[in-house]
Amino acid sequence: MNSKIQDESSIIWLVPKLHLLMKKEMQSKLKEHDILWEQWFTLNRIYRSEGHNQKELAEISLRDNAAITRTLNVLEKKGIVRREKSSIDKREFLIYLTDKGRILHEETELIYLKHIKKINHILNERELRELKRLLNKLILNLA
Repeated sequence: MNSKIQDESSIIWLVPKLHLLMKKEMQSKLKEHDILWEQWFTLNRIYRSEGHNQKELAEISLRDNAAITRTLNVLEKKGIVRREKSSIDKREFLIYLTDKGRILHEETELIYLKHIKKINHILNERELRELKRLLNKLILNLA
């Protein structure tokens, strides 16, 4: 295989690797709560801003409509979220947390915050600001 294509120092390789490592660590800690990382990420988005429809939730979660639908189906089956018909547009459903979903978020948010704290100990404040600045620069120029 061409070594130029498999360059492990490339940002195209490093960013997904970082994401995978962070996801694996979160997944192992969330396991005891019977929730996967993607489900928790969606749960957290709903917690921060309830009452979105599925399309809006997909956009703010950076996921496609099919993936968000599958995730919401699982969360609804577990009793974590509920769908309510919109009073404005009867064709769409708005997503809300159930009491069980709120409790689960409270129980698991600390796991996420500890994960973020660990990252903050690896990089100092200046390095974190610079990393965010550079990643945002790439995002803005590639969007």
